[in-house]
Order: sequence, then C-alpha cells, then structure tokens
Amino acid sequence: MSQEDLNAQMQELLDKQAVKEVMMTYCRALDRLDEDMLRSVFHPDSVHNHGFRGPSSDPSLPSTDDDPGDFVSYALGVLKTHTRTHHHLGNFLIEIDGDVAWTECYFTAFHRMRPIGDPQAAANAFDTPMDLFVAGRYIDRMERRDGVWKITHRTGMTDWQRIDAPVRRAGSRQMPTRWASRARMISSIAARMFTARNYRGSYERV
Repeated sequence: MSQEDLNAQMQELLDKQAVKEVMMTYCRALDRLDEDMLRSVFHPDSVHNHGFRGPSSDPSLPSTDDDPGDFVSYALGVLKTHTRTHHHLGNFLIEIDGDVAWTECYFTAFHRMRPIGDPQAAANAFDTPMDLFVAGRYIDRMERRDGVWKITHRTGMTDWQRIDAPVRRAGSRQMPTRWASRARMISSIAARMFTARNYRGSYERV
C-alpha cells in the first residue's frame, strides 16, 4: 500500500468520526434542550423531513408553538412536553464522497410524557405520566464546508414505537429505603461532578 493510499484511508476515518460526532451532538442537544447546540449541527440551507417538513434551522423565521418556523423550534416544543428524554444511537453506516457524506444511523429514544393537568403537557397527554419509546433511523446528507461537517438534509424514519405506563410489575420488590437514599446521593454527587467538553475546547459543568 502506498503512502498516498494510506493517507486517503486515514482521512476517510477522520471524516467518518467527524460525521459521527455531528450525530452525537444532535442527540446531546435534544436531551439538554440546548437550542444553540442543536442549531450548530445544521448548515443554514439544511432541510428536514422528520415530524416536520421544512427548514432544519432558520431562527429568522417567525415561530409559534402551533406553527413552528423550523425543525429546531418544532423539536424543542415537542420535547418540552416531556419531563425527560434519552436519545441513543446504534448502527452507523457512512459513505464519504469528497466533501459529501451519506449516512444512515439507527436510533432509540425514550420520553417520559407529562400527564394531563401539567401546564406543559401535550395535547395527546394521558391521565398519568407515560413512557414513550421510539426507534428508527436518521438518514442524512452531510457536507463539509470550510472544513466543518454539518447536516444539509435529514429524513427520519420511525420503525416502531411503544407507549407504556411507568409502573412496577406486580410482586416486584421495592428497593430498601436505605439503598434508595444512598443511590440518590451517589447520583446527585455524580451529576454535580460530571463535566463535558464544549466546542471551544474548554470544560463546562452540565
């Protein structure tokens, strides 16, 4: 293998990693309800077809809860009707063609729906909180512009979904109080200590 071939393969691996990080950033932005981070993964002319048809990110467009101007506004409005969400990525298939990437990525998303009576509940809310699970695929076209990969077109495919009531199984044993208290304490400490790298290369508490 020539050095030129080796360099080309190395560049392809770097490009695929950069593309993956765009998709992972997208999920992180959704779960943190971080508008700026969510907009950062789309080129200005990006278009969307995933629950919303139209521009992916154009903050200049007028937007309301009933008539969002772009996908970012639509997504954040939907996610605010949940008390928590968790988006997880699975299989990645990425094809690099110069400054264009074609991708398909499996996802699974969990949402705890707000119940009727909650001021932020959705119109399709239930009497009690419900757990909504959605699985499907993100099918993207990405482009590298000025050395930065971002999404230019996204199609979201839902393969299956399920809604469950968040209740314990009959006969299941509840965690002893002392264990539950300790688990909450450990979780709280971990949350305060956790840090994540931001895009300026510094570290911030999340």
